[in-house]
Formats: sequence, C-alpha cells, structure tokens
Amino acid sequence: MTLMKHVCLALLAGSLLAAPATAADKSVTPEGKPAPSQPHAKPGSQAASEAQEAAETPYDKVEEVFSGDKTVAGETVPFPQENPSVKAMVVTMEPGEATEWHQHHAPLFAYVLEGEITVTYEEIGKKVYREGDGMLEALKVTHRGENTGEGRARILTVFLLGDGGTPTVLEDAPGADKAKVE
Repeated sequence: MTLMKHVCLALLAGSLLAAPATAADKSVTPEGKPAPSQPHAKPGSQAASEAQEAAETPYDKVEEVFSGDKTVAGETVPFPQENPSVKAMVVTMEPGEATEWHQHHAPLFAYVLEGEITVTYEEIGKKVYREGDGMLEALKVTHRGENTGEGRARILTVFLLGDGGTPTVLEDAPGADKAKVE
C-alpha cells in the first residue's frame, strides 16, 4: 500500500472518530452513549460492534486534533486520485508578520504548534487559530494569515497533492480588481 493510501486511510479513520458531544448533538443518547449512526446499528448489534472496532486505535493515549470532511469555508475535501503525494512543512511567523493573499488548490490540513494566527477569508471574515487547533484550510477562497499573538507562531501544514493541485497560489487582495467609485 502506498504512503498516500496510508495517509488517506488515516485521515479517513480520523474523520470517523466522534468529536466531543454537545447538548444539541443528536449522535449521543441521553445516557451519554454514542447513538447508532444507522437505525440497524443498535447497541450490541454487529453494525455497532464493527463501528466501535473501526474507531479503536493501537495507541494508549490519543488526543483528537481534528475530525471532519469540510474546510473552514464549508467545502468538501476532494482526495487526490492521480499522482497522490503528501507535502508537510512547518511555517514559522514572527509577531505581526502576515502572508500574502493566496488560495490553496490542494487539500491542506493545518495544526497550530505554537502561537496564534488570525486568518482573514474573503467573504467569510476572520477566524483566530491558537496553539492546539487543527483545521482543514479553505481551498479556493482567497485569504491571508497574520501572527496576532505576542510570540512566534508555528503551523504544521500537510498538503495532499495530486490531480494537478497546487499547494499555494498567490492572489490579489480582495477588491483589488474593482474600480474605485468616486
């Protein structure tokens, strides 16, 4: 099995793990037990047992960082089919440092190792990410990040490349192509 298939399976398995429940979460019963995802998956059923086995890991201590299939902009993440590969980098930003306006044309998981960054997304607004936050970054949405913390920020970025996707594409600032009306 190729490295990319292992990574995709790991990401998919991670997306199957349940995030902490909230009061409005219908996936948890009043007793705090996971509700079946399908009507036939009643507690004690074979489907429920299979779902539980699929969620088990060989590790003693696991802290979930992120689980999901949607980017911060609500886009469904497309997994590369042709020429899949992974590119991981740690981006370091000093206080007040900002990126250029850009987009990602390949799926990107990011994890804030240290510090705080504020990302401004065109037509979405600002989102603040702090140490320990993980996210699937927006794909074809123009955005820029800025270190708004007091110390340096370090972000682990993991791109799923393939299908001709480009990790980062520089863009004009939002509104830069619109003529000024006086």
